[in-house]
Amino acid sequence: MSFSKIQGKSKIVTVVPLHKEIKRGTLLGILKLAKISRKDFIKAYKKDC
Repeated sequence: MSFSKIQGKSKIVTVVPLHKEIKRGTLLGILKLAKISRKDFIKAYKKDC
């Protein structure tokens, strides 16, 4: 599955696997492509749980 977001004048696209579990390196790669910090991801994750 691919996701995209507009950040300023740039469009950022990343592909996310549809597995229940993904490896840590895969997650970090997705966050890097999406330009989302680990801190922001954890904050959003905790907010939704």
